[in-house]
Amino acid sequence: MFLQRPIILCSVVALLLTWSTSSHADAPAASSLSVKEQAAIDAEIDRLSGEIRTLARRQVWAGVERKYAQVVKLPGEVPSEIHLTGAYSARETGDLLEVYERLIRAATNSADPTVVDWLWDLDHNYGRVTLIADRRRTAELRSEDMPLDPNRRNAVQAAIQVCADEGKFNGLLPKGKYEFVGQAFKVDPGVGVRVEVSPKMRRQGLIEPTIVYRELPTATGQ
Repeated sequence: MFLQRPIILCSVVALLLTWSTSSHADAPAASSLSVKEQAAIDAEIDRLSGEIRTLARRQVWAGVERKYAQVVKLPGEVPSEIHLTGAYSARETGDLLEVYERLIRAATNSADPTVVDWLWDLDHNYGRVTLIADRRRTAELRSEDMPLDPNRRNAVQAAIQVCADEGKFNGLLPKGKYEFVGQAFKVDPGVGVRVEVSPKMRRQGLIEPTIVYRELPTATGQ
């Protein structure tokens, strides 16, 4: 795997360019700030980063989430380790799509093997899933084989709860077989799947969900 990392990082950089043009569209450009203003922002990034480190050591993940949401809005360079800590925090909630996005940020100026290997694992063991039902009470997601790994199990359980609460889900799920609104579908790495039952479809007499599979780019380029 170590010989593959130059290829992996090139792919990560390509994704970072896409992310940076969209995720920071509302943040003021650092180049438009005065030296004094940028120094104040950098000091605030340092302060928030210190609080994130302290909260993470205490495993106060809700606090990490609050502070991380604040620091990423600032127009300055956030340390890669803070993005990695943010990824650990997102994993606690089972939101693996957010984990993935934070790892991409962490890879900006870092070749940390932890980041690269984690991205590789997500690319090769998870798939992107979009689930939509017209009624929350019908949006039942089931896993044919619940994962034994606690992190993967947490991701599946979080998705099940989101479906029940919101009637939809958009994120990453471990590879495997699932059922949504009574319709079986499969999650494969590098393949996005969309399962939808909409009011329009029901008016047209289509009761069963539509399932669409498509190939997806990966951070590791493999």
